[in-house]
Amino acid sequence: MARRLDYYFHETATGLRRNALVAFAAITTVFISLFLLGGAQLIGRQINLIIDQQTERVEVSVYLVDNISKSDFTRLNQMLHSMPQVESIRYETKQEAYQRFKELFKNQPDLVNNVSPNALPASFRVKLKNSEQFGVIKAQLEGQPGIDTIKDQSEILNRLFAVSRALRYGAYGVSAIMILSAIGLIANTVRMGIFARRKEIGIMRLVGATNWFIRVPFLIEALFEGVLGALLAIGGLYILKNIFFNQFLPAISFLPVVTTQDLLALVPVILLGGVVVALVASWLAMRRFLEV
Repeated sequence: MARRLDYYFHETATGLRRNALVAFAAITTVFISLFLLGGAQLIGRQINLIIDQQTERVEVSVYLVDNISKSDFTRLNQMLHSMPQVESIRYETKQEAYQRFKELFKNQPDLVNNVSPNALPASFRVKLKNSEQFGVIKAQLEGQPGIDTIKDQSEILNRLFAVSRALRYGAYGVSAIMILSAIGLIANTVRMGIFARRKEIGIMRLVGATNWFIRVPFLIEALFEGVLGALLAIGGLYILKNIFFNQFLPAISFLPVVTTQDLLALVPVILLGGVVVALVASWLAMRRFLEV
């Protein structure tokens, strides 16, 4: 067994040394593809954290007409409480709205001095269970007596969701292209190794070597390239987290940042990706060029 393992690793080292340039290109492509894949996951997680933080603050503001009747007020309040999309409701009086207005625009005294409490309407502040359903409240309440206007943050949230999807799908798309390139390069490395040893393989067949005895060195070579590329990708993601997420983003103090746990959760995914790329590439190469 020890002699066989020594043979496998010796042949693997010989193959890598013989095709060093192609092997380097394959490892680099695996690294780039898996780095992009992991980067897409981290960026997606970061955007989700920001969206979650912002959507926690999302409210649909139902502004009421002045001198709303008690019956209209009660009916609207009951309608809101009966909606399954609503998590909580807060009634804001004119005076409370004015106090919040003064706090928001405290650096603009001229604006504050020109606005009186009566100029601001009372409102229901509605927090949703699912921020993506912000249009449902408006659709059900619009046109009801006692309501002046209904405002939500649909435009801002739609942009956030669109940016999240575009960044994630874009990174996934580039990553998929690079993974296909990595499979092609690793398969080419294995193919070149098979071609260089074609006479030796022929002799091994004649003396009764099994199929797997012939294939294992090429499989180990492919796995080495795939796993090394994956390890480099993990190192690159660690640097990305420490430089970008840990140093740049905290400067924007109100933004949440991905944690080390988020990165650690990606490690098995990246390693598995490297192994899968290697196995697929070696299977394709040996199936086509090593008919044993």
